[in-house]
Amino acid sequence: MTPNLGAAARERILDFVRPLSVSLDGMTNFGFVERRLKIAKSLLEGMRRHDCAAEVDEDRLFLITAFAGLPAARRISPDSREDLLLRSLRIPFEEIRILVSSLNRYEADPQSPEERIVHDAMLLESVGAYGVTQLLVAGARERMTLAEMAQEIVEKMESARFATPAGRRLAADRVAFATLFARKLAQEAGEFEAAPGP
Repeated sequence: MTPNLGAAARERILDFVRPLSVSLDGMTNFGFVERRLKIAKSLLEGMRRHDCAAEVDEDRLFLITAFAGLPAARRISPDSREDLLLRSLRIPFEEIRILVSSLNRYEADPQSPEERIVHDAMLLESVGAYGVTQLLVAGARERMTLAEMAQEIVEKMESARFATPAGRRLAADRVAFATLFARKLAQEAGEFEAAPGP
């Protein structure tokens, strides 16, 4: 069984999820969804090129990627807006059930090849220069010190566990860069900290 999505169906799904992503993305161009779809496609190509990967259902991968990270997606219930959209596209009930299950586990326990790709696509956004920038912006908003931000970056890089060989390959240089940056940031922040008073 497959969702069997054509170009028109994919565009309707994107039209639906783009506005939902704006509060997550913080950008008026709704780049959140397109960025993640590009990362997932790159991971899939890497898996096919190097890893003799298990067969991946590209329509299922598209659905999981498009809905991943959206607050309401984990609670697609009968007659919800999401459910009505998917049924209007003639996506079988069993595929909607698979989508909901995938959205509930791809972060902590990805099981299918599609879930592993989406897991790594999400994680790739949190490492490297892109991830460091996100952590620094969030840290500044929370009034963290530079030393605290550096520690958070190190912890984030140490906890990043990729589910696919393609994800590990793409992440290696990014994680190394972010870790080095965090060490340098901590070192330089320490040099200029005010000495404690007498």
